[in-house]
Amino acid sequence: MRSSSLRVCASLLFLLLSASVFALSGQLTYTEGDVSIRSSTGAHPAAIGDALGAGDVITTSAQSLAVIDLANGTTLKLREKTTLAIDSIGDQTSVNLTAGGVFTTIVGKLTGRFSVRTQSALAGVRGTEFFIAYGRTIDAQPDVWLCVNSGIVDVSIPDTGQDVQVKAGLGINIVGGTKITTPRRYPWTRHLNWNVNPGGGNVQDSTSLEAAYSDLLDQDYD
Repeated sequence: MRSSSLRVCASLLFLLLSASVFALSGQLTYTEGDVSIRSSTGAHPAAIGDALGAGDVITTSAQSLAVIDLANGTTLKLREKTTLAIDSIGDQTSVNLTAGGVFTTIVGKLTGRFSVRTQSALAGVRGTEFFIAYGRTIDAQPDVWLCVNSGIVDVSIPDTGQDVQVKAGLGINIVGGTKITTPRRYPWTRHLNWNVNPGGGNVQDSTSLEAAYSDLLDQDYD
């Protein structure tokens, strides 16, 4: 009788620990095309349902995409040719975008803080929907584009101390990783596909970032 009780306790403890681990992780919920995951154990093709945690790197190839749900209430959609690393999940959830572009949607109430890092900038959110992507390379650093569909995003360049709040309907360009342009409306952002739910229709976004440059005013580079 005692050994039976111990086995039950051990099983409950295992389930609780498993739930605790899952609560601090993420999951790959949808893919199209070729998507891979690199973790501490090596790289492998991604599959829907794969668990993701801090240290994992997700890469999408040409004409591919991935949708990721994080435990803090954040959904990420990676465009084609994107590389995204999960730095941390928990009270401080952070991801690092090193190539391509990602859509971020906060589902319900955000748990803790969430931020996206690029080579030059840091974007922190309070509960919002925004898109961030690399553009052309100016000098040594690539441009970074960011636009907000809802909510507010705080953007900063740690190396220069520049910072700005970007509100819904507005966008910015971080020129060469060194200068943040004044937030304003960009026509090209109207073509972005914000949908992250495959059950609600097409989730592929094929917006050309080159169109963003045709919207620039000369004063952006003054």
